[in-house]
Amino acid sequence: IMSRGLGDVYKRQPLKVAGSVWPPFIVDKGAEKGAATALVTEILKRAGYDTEVSIETWPRTLEGTSAGIYDVIISAWKTKEREAHFQYTDPYFVNTIQFVKRKDTPIKFRNYQDLKGLVIGVVNGYAYGDEFDKAQGMLKLPANHLIQNLLLLQRGRIDLTLGDKWVVRHELTEYFPTAIKDYEFLGKPVATRPLHAAVSRAHPQHDKIVKDFNKALKGMKADGSYEKILDVYRKRLVKLTETPL
Repeated sequence: IMSRGLGDVYKRQPLKVAGSVWPPFIVDKGAEKGAATALVTEILKRAGYDTEVSIETWPRTLEGTSAGIYDVIISAWKTKEREAHFQYTDPYFVNTIQFVKRKDTPIKFRNYQDLKGLVIGVVNGYAYGDEFDKAQGMLKLPANHLIQNLLLLQRGRIDLTLGDKWVVRHELTEYFPTAIKDYEFLGKPVATRPLHAAVSRAHPQHDKIVKDFNKALKGMKADGSYEKILDVYRKRLVKLTETPL
């Protein structure tokens, strides 16, 4: 009886959910918290959990959730090292990382040989996937933010940059709405990364939270409420043409 009672107490206490700013997935503008935050909190609500959202730096999010100060990370890519501290939910989104070029350049991307000798703007510390990291023969020029690379691309200082499609579209919507027609995605993805919520193993009910989350996610996909939430955010993003594969 005691253990069942304890489970009920945990279920009644709001889950402390944390994430770091990553527009349009996680934002910190008053009531506006971003697409991933909206999805994860709604899925948890459907699973029977109240939530309290904190927007922190990424190191504080990781360390705090690992230590049990927070219960759930809103969005995380799965890595071997992290699995010791977190139990991952089923993926609730897939990040597609693609190259962006100026429309007036005839660059094609079928394999990395096609990009030999090109200057590619990258963001410091960003995980683009093993294939890109190992690719040789191009100059990878680091910047601190994607927006800097989009500006360098517009000015012809670099040949390509790359990023998650939603993030690229958000940055252009926000900062370069009049120059959108100048940019184009290269059709072939650099990488696709499943996006998960990560539950702290320090939470005594971590296994149950993950199971409840996965069940609620399935239900929301089946009844259309999942797509409805995504559509709210999708509609705000500019569309970018893509070169055919």
